[in-house]
Amino acid sequence: MNNLFSAFIRNYKVRKEVLAARGIKGLIDFSGGYILLIVLVMSAFLVSVTSDFFLRSHIYIGYLKRFKSDASAEYLAHSGLALAKAVLDVDRLGLAGSFLPGLNNDRNIDTYKDIWGLDFPEIPIMDGTVKFEFEDENSKINLSVLANELVEKTPYYGILQRFFLDMGLTIDLADTVLDWVDPDDVRSPYGAESSGYYLTLTPPYSAKNDSMDSIDELLQVKGFTPEIVYGLGGGNYGIEKNLVEDNKGNISIPFDKLLQISGNELSEDSRITDSAEKKFGREKDRRLSNYLRVHGDRVDFTSEINRININTAGFRVLMALTPTMTEEIVEEIIKRRQLQPFKSVSEINTFIGEDHNLGNLLTVRSRIFKIIVTSRVQNGYARHIIYFDRFERQVLSCTKE
Repeated sequence: MNNLFSAFIRNYKVRKEVLAARGIKGLIDFSGGYILLIVLVMSAFLVSVTSDFFLRSHIYIGYLKRFKSDASAEYLAHSGLALAKAVLDVDRLGLAGSFLPGLNNDRNIDTYKDIWGLDFPEIPIMDGTVKFEFEDENSKINLSVLANELVEKTPYYGILQRFFLDMGLTIDLADTVLDWVDPDDVRSPYGAESSGYYLTLTPPYSAKNDSMDSIDELLQVKGFTPEIVYGLGGGNYGIEKNLVEDNKGNISIPFDKLLQISGNELSEDSRITDSAEKKFGREKDRRLSNYLRVHGDRVDFTSEINRININTAGFRVLMALTPTMTEEIVEEIIKRRQLQPFKSVSEINTFIGEDHNLGNLLTVRSRIFKIIVTSRVQNGYARHIIYFDRFERQVLSCTKE
C-alpha cells in the first residue's frame, strides 16, 4: 500500500513539473491520451444527463398541456350544463315553439317533441365543443319507492316484477331489490337481507335499507350481474325479435337548423317534423339504467315525482304497467302519443281499461332529468352525468366519468 501511495505521489510530481514546463498541451501529450479519455467520459456523462433532462422536460410539458386541456374541458362542461338548464327552463315555460316551430308548447305535458327531447349536435364554443343530452327519468320505474316505512310493498313492485319477466329474467330479482330498499331486515320469499346473505359474503356488507344512490348499486344486490345491469346478457338476451333503436320518433336536429334558432321565422324545411312512420317494438339496448331509476320521493310513493310519464316511457316499461298489457296495445299507445300526446292520465284508459287503478302511478309531465354533458378541448375530455330536478332547480347528484 505504501509503495502504491509513493508511486502516486511521484506521478503527481512528474505531471506537475511537465505542466509547469510544457503547459497543458505538453501535459496531454505526456499523459498518452488519458486526459482525453477522461474528457470523453465526462462529455458522455453530460450528454446522458442532458438527454434525460430534455426527455423529462418533454414529458412534463406534455402533462401540463394535457392538464390545461382537461381543465379547459371541465370549465366547458360547466358551460354545457348551464345551457342544458336553460333548455329545460325554456321548455318549462312553454316557449320552445317560438324558438323552433314544430316543438311542443304545452307546458303541462312532456313528450319527445319537447325541446329537451331533441338530439342536439356538438356545439363549438371557443377552442372546444360541448354536447348535452337529456334522459327523462320520469319515463322509468323508480326502484327506491318499492317500499318505505309505511308501505310494505308499493304498486311499483308489481310493475318491476313484470318488467323483469318481459326481459326473460326471474321475478326473484324484484324481491331482492325490495329487500335492498325496504327499511327492515325481514326477508321476502325470494329476496335477501343482511342476516343470512350479505353478511355471509366476503367481504361482508349490509343491505341498504334505504333509497338507492345509483343504478350501479344493483351490482351489490343478490342476483344481479354486470351482464344483466349493463344489458350484455342474461334472460332472453340475443333471442328477442323485432327490436328497434328507440320509440321516440324523429328527434334529430342538424347543426344548420340549430344555427337558425334566433326567434326569427324559420323556413318550412327547417321545421322539426316527423319523418316516415317508424317501426315500434322493444328497444335493443337492455341496459337497466334506460328503464329503471333511483331518484324521487321515498316517503310518499304516490308523489308525481315518482310517476311514470306515459308520453315518454319506453316500450319495455309500458309492457310492465298492467298484467294484461300486450305488444299490440303498447304499439297503439306509442302511435297515439306520436300523433297526439296524452294530455291526461285518464286518456290511456281507452287502451288499457279502467280497472287497473294506475292514476297515482302515471303522469303526462316530467320533473327529473338525467343530463349528460360531454366536452372536448384539443386532447382534453370531460363527461359529467347530472340528475336534475327542474321544478326545484336542484342538482340531485353529479358524477364524473
